[in-house]
Parts: sequence; C-alpha cells; structure tokens
Amino acid sequence: MHSRFDPEQLSRICSLLFISAAEGLVVVDGSGTICLKNPRLDALFGYIDEDLLGLPIETLIPDSLRGKHSAQRQHYHEKPVQRSMGGGLDLMGRRKDGSLFPVEISLNHFDVDGQRFVMGLVSDVTKRRRAEKDLQATNAGLEERVEQRTLELLSTQADLRLALEAEKELNALKSRFVSMASHEFRTPLSTIMSSVDLIGRYTEKNPEERIQKHVERVRAKVRELTGMLNDFLSLDKLEQGSVACNPGEFDVVHLSIELIEELRGLAKPGQEIVYDHSGSERIMFQDRTMLHNVLSNLLGNAIKYSPENKRIDLITCISNSALTIQVQDRGIGIPLEDQQHLFERFFRAANAFTVQGTGLGLNIVRKYLDLIGGTIAFESTPGQGTTFTVTIAQRHSA
Repeated sequence: MHSRFDPEQLSRICSLLFISAAEGLVVVDGSGTICLKNPRLDALFGYIDEDLLGLPIETLIPDSLRGKHSAQRQHYHEKPVQRSMGGGLDLMGRRKDGSLFPVEISLNHFDVDGQRFVMGLVSDVTKRRRAEKDLQATNAGLEERVEQRTLELLSTQADLRLALEAEKELNALKSRFVSMASHEFRTPLSTIMSSVDLIGRYTEKNPEERIQKHVERVRAKVRELTGMLNDFLSLDKLEQGSVACNPGEFDVVHLSIELIEELRGLAKPGQEIVYDHSGSERIMFQDRTMLHNVLSNLLGNAIKYSPENKRIDLITCISNSALTIQVQDRGIGIPLEDQQHLFERFFRAANAFTVQGTGLGLNIVRKYLDLIGGTIAFESTPGQGTTFTVTIAQRHSA
C-alpha cells in the first residue's frame, strides 16, 4: 500500500509531530550529547531556543545522580532495548534553575548512517505524584480511622462483656435473694397461720364474734402475703428457665373441683364459683401443675376483682383434641386504655390499685401457657366484668 504523501510532505509531517508533541522529546548520540529536542522539552526544563543542544544529557539529571547515569547510559548503548527507565523508581528531572521535578521517561533507539541515537520521551508527573501522595495520605487517614474505630469497637465489646457478666451476677444475686426471702417469709407465715388455726379451734366452743373476725382477717392477710411470695418465686423460676414441662394424664374435672374447694376460703360473702364441664371427654395429657397454676390465678383474680354476692363461672370443654377454659366474673372490668398492657410484668389497671396484688399474675399465666403450648384471650367491659378464654392442646406435644 502506497502512502498518499510524497517524501517531502512526510518529512514535514514528521517534523511537525516532533515539534508539536505534548510530551518532551530529546535525542542524544552515542556520547550522550543532546542533538535534537522539541519545544515541550525546553518548557519542562526551563530552557529556551537552542540552550540544550550540544550539552550532555546529564545536564537534565540531578547532580547526585550524574556520575552513576553515565555508566548506565553506556550500558544501554551496548545493549539497547525499547523500555521505560527506572521501573518502580522515583525519577527526577533537573530544571535550568536547579529545581527538581518528578518525571517518567521512555527510551527507544535507532541508527542513522551507522551511527546510533537514543530518543527519550519525557513526561512531567508532578500532578500525578501529588495525587498519589494525597491518595496515600487519605488511605493512611482511613486506615488510622478504621484502626481507631476497631479499637473503640473492641473496647465496646469488652464493656458489653463486663456489663453482661455484671447482669448475670445481678440475676444470680436476685435469684438467691428471692429464694432466700421466700423461704424466710414462708416460715413465720406458716407459724402465724398455724397459730391462727389453733386460736380458731379453741374459740369454736366459746365463740366470740370479735375474736373470730380478727382470726379471719389474719388468715386472709397471710394468704395474700403467701400468694405474693408465690408470684415472685414463680416469676423468678420462669425467667431463669428452671421450670420444665412434665406432662402426665389427669382428669380436668377433678382438677377443677379440687381447685374450687381450695379457693372457697378466699371467696367474699355471697360469692359463688359455678363450674360446668361440657362433653364426655375429661382426660388430659398435660402438665397438671402448670394448668393448676393458670386456673388458680384466673379464679383468684375473679374473686379479688368481683364484689360480694356476685357469681363466678368456670367452664371447661374438650373438643377437637383441645381444652377450652372460660373464667367469667361480673366485677370491675378492665379500662379500655389498660387492656393492651394487661399481661405485662407489674402492670395494674387504673381501677385496681385499691385491691391487694403484685401485677404479676397474668404475666405468669402467659408464661406457663407458653410452656405448655396454650393461648389466652379476654373480653372485658368496665363495670360489668371480664371473661378469660384459655385454649390448650389436649395432649402435650414433646
């Protein structure tokens, strides 16, 4: 393929390319003398017109490197190859005023009439080096921040571990206190109750209304204190995960009747617990103690929050392999704004503060039901009463 330009045109084009190149171009002969250069090289090194022609190439090299460069140049002339100079090194150029600046240099060689020349392409990389340093400084700053943040996180983790250990120790201390307090309170309460029972028996033959009245008052308060201690002890065991489900076979009707008899002594004058079981199926395979505690709590609340001469209904039914329990009272009911908090620990409705209690009962009920796979719901109308509905599988699934 033939060129579209004649030799004279090609010569002019090559000359223009050399002169107008955006990078510095320099040609040296075998002795290292500059014999050709372009305007861009003059501008890079601060020379004008023909100042550089005839000078050794070492003129453009820092003083400290000139001696070494002569040997390197001689070695290159003996075995010339097309390559970049100083791979991995920070090369510096020396301006006419003696100032230094970073450069990159690419070398190539050619022969003319048997004489070897070397051409160098010189680029000023000041901006790139500055950007690289800025980037390195940024990276170093980021690494320092990451390291600092890592140390902060490690410190936070250590603090969290210490806090966790402190919380575990506090929980253990709380458990020991609850167990100790429950035991220490139970002993005098049992003694008081025994003495009250004896006083009641001694005065049966010679009843005195005032004595009996106070005996019953002491009995009621001892039962209240015992109930509170039971609530605290039950909640502690449940939260510590030390309550295990032990299912067994039992008759739900017998359980309900026994429980009603136990609670009869807590009933107010005129209160009556009416029990009904529908259907022929009565046998459960569940944790009897937990179900007893659930029913005891719900019936105890119905008694506490219902006035005298009001009926309380307990209804049980086994159908479709599930036990449904309803406890219905005709008491003070639960205010609408309090109903969403009913199962929270220590929560007491606004209309219940005149009644003795800990606010733990329904929270404990829900925890027991969670263990045996049961659910609880309620409907309540302030001033008219509350109905709790409990649903439990007839047989506990292991």
